[in-house]
Parts: sequence; C-alpha cells; structure tokens
Amino acid sequence: MSQRSKHQGPQQVLKQFHSSILTCRACSLYRTRTHLVFGRGSSQAKVMLVGEAPGREEDLEGRPFVGAAGKLLAKELAKTGLRDEDIYIANVLKCRPPGNRDPLPEEIEACLPYLKRQIEILHPRIICSLGKFATQVLLGTQQGITSLRGKPQLYREDITIIPTLHPAACIYNPSWKKLLLQDLRLLKTKLSE
Repeated sequence: MSQRSKHQGPQQVLKQFHSSILTCRACSLYRTRTHLVFGRGSSQAKVMLVGEAPGREEDLEGRPFVGAAGKLLAKELAKTGLRDEDIYIANVLKCRPPGNRDPLPEEIEACLPYLKRQIEILHPRIICSLGKFATQVLLGTQQGITSLRGKPQLYREDITIIPTLHPAACIYNPSWKKLLLQDLRLLKTKLSE
C-alpha cells in the first residue's frame, strides 16, 4: 500500500521522491555521474518498463532510454499501440556505471530501494523488465532472459512482470526484434484483460 498523503497524487509524490534522492551518495557511482537518471513517463502509468542502468547518453541527458536502445524501444512500443500516458520508464540503477560495466552488488543494494519506492508510488499493473539484469533483480532469480522472456510472473499479488529482451541486445542481434515486439504485444494484451 502506498504511503501517499490524502492530498497528494502520485505525480507530486514522485516529484518529491525524485528531489529527495538527487544528491544520493549511497554508492560510489555518484562520483562519476553527470546526472542521476530517475525515470520518465506518466505518473498514472499502468505499465512500468525497467532496464538495467543509464548509458552514456542517458547520463548526459538525465533521462532513461534516450539513446539507440530507447529509440528502438519507442519504435516497437508504437507498433503495439501503447500510449505514452500508459508508460513509465526507469532503471534498476539511477547512475551510470563507468564504461557501462555490469552493476556491482553494492550498487544494486544501494539503488534497489529507490526502484521499489517508484513501483510503490506508481503502482503499475504490469512491469516489463528489459533484459537479463533487470529481470534477475526483480524476480530474484539467476535464470537467463531467453528462458524467462514472454512468460508473465507475479511480482506481487497485484503486479505482473513480463520479462523481455533488452532493446540494446536487439540492436546487436536484429533477429531478436521480433521477440521483443512479441513480448510487448503480450504486455498490451495483458493490459486489456
């Protein structure tokens, strides 16, 4: 259950939460970040997309999924008919790991409460985890993304997770684009149920 004030909607609560973590120093990534990359999208989102961590372009701009992977994701989402007001996009980590290396356990530990709070505030019906890392963190599993993708699972009683491939992986392996689109269409179908 969200701890929203009776007088504040999710947009205001999200904005206040964002402001409260802008100067985060919970791990060493604050030393190398340009911007903390909080998230973007509708505070009324029914769908939350969760990726791994900001890349170079996201760090420079302060917004998630603005680079090539974000452009591919937007293109594939448009094919499903999902509207911007249905979506909120965030990452597990809020700061870019140097050289886009894999996140360290202590970085995940520092950032995961922030993501969980975003989920609590937004209370989406569906979370679409983008890629192996976000899926493993959210589901608490070590299974690979190719065995998990496209198989809805419960995050909580009232929130479904649909794991899918990360759009960046689809750039390097173009044959996976059809699988990403298939999973996003499944997401759209589940949203209509």
